Amino acid sequence: MSFSITSFLLLMLSIAALSIAGYAWQRRSMPGALPLSLMGFSVAIWLCGYAMRLSNVSSPPPLWWVRFQFVGTTALPVAWLWFAAEYTGSLPWLNRRRVWLLSIVLVLTMSVILTNDAQRLLRQSVTLIIGDPFILVETVRGVLFWVYTAYSYLCLLAGASVLLRFILRTPDQFYSQVSALLTAVSAPLIANTLDLTGIRVWGELDLTPFGFAMSLAMLAWSLFRLRMLEIRPIARDMVLQSMSDGIMAVDENGWVVEVNRAAAALIGLPPTQIVGKRARDIIMTRWPEMVERYREVREAAEEVEVAVGTERRWFDVRILPIYDARQTYRGRLFVWRDISAERRIRAELQRNNERLLAVQQELIAARDAAEAGNRAKSAFLAHMSHEIRTPLMAIAGYCHLLETGIERQSLAQTRADLEAIRVATGHLLALANNVLEMAQIESGQMTLHEVAFDVTEIVRDVTATVQPLIRRNRNHLVMVGTEAVGVVRGDAAKVRQVLLNLVSNAAKFTTDGEVEVGVVCEATEDDWMRLRFWVRDTGRGIAPERMATLFVPFAIAEEDIGREQRGAGLGLAISQRYCRLMGGELTIESAPGKGTLAAFWMPVRALQVAVAEVSHQI
Repeated sequence: MSFSITSFLLLMLSIAALSIAGYAWQRRSMPGALPLSLMGFSVAIWLCGYAMRLSNVSSPPPLWWVRFQFVGTTALPVAWLWFAAEYTGSLPWLNRRRVWLLSIVLVLTMSVILTNDAQRLLRQSVTLIIGDPFILVETVRGVLFWVYTAYSYLCLLAGASVLLRFILRTPDQFYSQVSALLTAVSAPLIANTLDLTGIRVWGELDLTPFGFAMSLAMLAWSLFRLRMLEIRPIARDMVLQSMSDGIMAVDENGWVVEVNRAAAALIGLPPTQIVGKRARDIIMTRWPEMVERYREVREAAEEVEVAVGTERRWFDVRILPIYDARQTYRGRLFVWRDISAERRIRAELQRNNERLLAVQQELIAARDAAEAGNRAKSAFLAHMSHEIRTPLMAIAGYCHLLETGIERQSLAQTRADLEAIRVATGHLLALANNVLEMAQIESGQMTLHEVAFDVTEIVRDVTATVQPLIRRNRNHLVMVGTEAVGVVRGDAAKVRQVLLNLVSNAAKFTTDGEVEVGVVCEATEDDWMRLRFWVRDTGRGIAPERMATLFVPFAIAEEDIGREQRGAGLGLAISQRYCRLMGGELTIESAPGKGTLAAFWMPVRALQVAVAEVSHQI
């Protein structure tokens, strides 16, 4: 046995091919690694068999190495097509479970090789030509050889076509990887074609193994330098089809040249029925308003609402111009994204924000009310300290006078001192009653005590009570309708208290003027009546800023109200709450310099009532 330099080189290349096969096998979980391992193993068998065939090897004989070499050549085309399909992802049907379908021809070919001596379908005759330094083989090929060759070339060309289409759709930075693969398959393909056509470039040697030597060099460069298995390129159309946004490319003449699955699903047609059609015709039947809206628009970005089936949906539509390398306009790219869910979420967030803002405003109002209440209570306490201290000092002073002068002063003087003590005590008692009544109202402990009462008697009693104050301020008291109302059933004490508060205020804050007290009873329904009172004065009136706090408990004005006249500032607040407790309401109208009109009403049961017309004007 003797080896030439050529045989030795082929054996070294075979070992290199086995190394590549082992490297790919260790990474067989990566796309393309398993078929690449099979390719390397097949090349190793082919190179080893060819090297041994060229050598003067006595055992096994050269014809045995011819058959051994054919094992690699048979498996290589299938491995190549499998690698191209899996690496590029272009043939999803050719997965690892279905690749055995392509191996059927391989198995049949191997069986023909093993039985060729009997049927002569693959090779009709094989002649050894012993030369120096090579042993050459001269073969007369049979029919099945050409069938197998056609099948092999079909697999090789199909794989090359898949890679070529892939390289055209692959980002520029991955051109080196795919170009190296094409070179790896082209070199042995060209060399084998030269051998089959009888074109001899280097004596009688078959250059196909040397073509595979170049293939190994390119594969090694791709594996170790370009990291082919670790960094796998993704074609542009794979990215395009994987996007959830709808994308449609239209050329400058309005023809659809590209569409992805998301856009086709929205349009409701398969991509094959969209590409090559006019965009106007595709869109017009579904959304004619969109055609008119974007007919001449080259660039846009907006949100639009369109009908999709029976529902209305929102889309974020973007239109981008397409330019070639020379910046020549080539068409438009339409990109739309369904934002219906986002719009609903935004609307819900807006509603939540509005509700939160309303709650915030309520909290601010409650805080302001609480702060105002605290300020009012502080002012009330400061005012009450003065209101309580003054009569207490008067009581103490008059008691001291009585104690020291009981023997010297006259009976009339003593009676005057006792009257002053009685007035001061009554004022303190009224203050205490007002505070207690307000506390009962706010705690919900105030109840109604309905009795039958004569409205006229209550009006007379109230006016008689305030008559001294009327005379002191030189006012004129006018009564309207007070004799026309009879007996009703209701809470007489609270009606009297409200009327007394209103008439007292009118008399207190009116000087040299007129105070009018009126009452009317209006029919409503069944045996219920509406009892309505009003008190009108010609006093100084109430400032607008004071009107907002008239019914606020403890809100005592800093100006003359509450300073010139003593009081706790609870009269109107208690009166309003009494009216509402009885099912009625208290209202006050006033303007500075124009007097004040206070009116209140409540429902009562009629017993003996002189009913007035409901249209009676106050």
